[in-house]
Amino acid sequence: MGLLDRMEGEVTGSQGRLFNLTLVCTLLTLATGGVYSFWMRTRIRRWLWSSLRIGGAPFEYYGRPTEKLVGFLFAAVVVAIWLGLVTMVLIWVSLNLFTSAAPGTLAAFALIVPIYYYAQYRGMRYMLGHTRWRGLSFWMEPGAWGYAWRAIAWGLLVIATLGLAIPARRRALWRYRTERARWGDAAFAFDARLGDLYRVFLPLAVMLAASIAIGVFGVSRAEGGDGRLLALLLITLPITLLFYVHWKVRSFAILASGIRLAAGPDLSVAPRVGRVIGIHILGWLAAGLAIAVALGVVAALGGVAAMGQDLQHFETDPPIGLIAVFVGASYLVFFVLRGAFSTVFVTYPLIRHVAGSLVVANPAALAQVGRGEGERMADADGFANLFDSGIGI
Repeated sequence: MGLLDRMEGEVTGSQGRLFNLTLVCTLLTLATGGVYSFWMRTRIRRWLWSSLRIGGAPFEYYGRPTEKLVGFLFAAVVVAIWLGLVTMVLIWVSLNLFTSAAPGTLAAFALIVPIYYYAQYRGMRYMLGHTRWRGLSFWMEPGAWGYAWRAIAWGLLVIATLGLAIPARRRALWRYRTERARWGDAAFAFDARLGDLYRVFLPLAVMLAASIAIGVFGVSRAEGGDGRLLALLLITLPITLLFYVHWKVRSFAILASGIRLAAGPDLSVAPRVGRVIGIHILGWLAAGLAIAVALGVVAALGGVAAMGQDLQHFETDPPIGLIAVFVGASYLVFFVLRGAFSTVFVTYPLIRHVAGSLVVANPAALAQVGRGEGERMADADGFANLFDSGIGI
């Protein structure tokens, strides 16, 4: 193919610069008790978007942190009311019908599931609706509740088929999102084939079924004193995990490569399974080491503060205030740093790897795309922030 027949992806920003930005934002987030996290998320998104380029043209992110803050507060109030009022009603009904609060409590938490998927779709819609490329904005049609009930219905089918419907469910949800996405006045289309997904899913399904069978029969044999069958799990479980990673990476490549603009350009990506595994192992080791160091600093500061306390009566009169501050600080440090360092050491290398394999064919058709009339979400992705549903970056 000639140079005019394809456009390739790349990431131009350095991991060191991202680390510095993330470190500053993390310290500000910790200093403000988490409030700065909305500004932190916005700054990191802008940096990542501007680093990602296709055909040399960078992406732009123009979301605002105040939108995220207001959206989060609204979502928190809605969920709090939902959990409070609905849970009380369901427990009251459960006590009267079953003389137990357990069914009502289970039903209340089950009703959170559609809100979770509702949050997922709205988060993706907000993020896409605040992204530009080559001067044109992306946007997404409303459809959060439609996405939620489809996700639940497909989830029930997965349970009914003992997992065999997993590829079909994943493809259906990708299709729903993709066909409601737009770039300027051009619609996206989706043509990933279900057979391709089942071909990469079959090894995982076979190995998982074999591991379950070995476990079930191995337990019965072990009760009779023969544990040799259970020992096979030391072989089958690592292989199952490897096939699971292979399924996740290859299915993503198939689904992402099935996205195209109705105007003509096709997208393809080809991430490598071994590279993805290496990124996760090295990335989480680096992130875990950094988090451990930070928690060690918190523990040391807690120890210094405890030296000024009367520890002789610790069991009878413990310093509740100091303990509460220490636990709260550790909790905040762990979760803030987990998100921050996973972005630097895991998410960023994955974006760089996938972008390096990205190719857009027939890019000449992009010149025919106009601005469009996209609908902009002004209330941000508050529910997605509340549930931390994987679209934070």
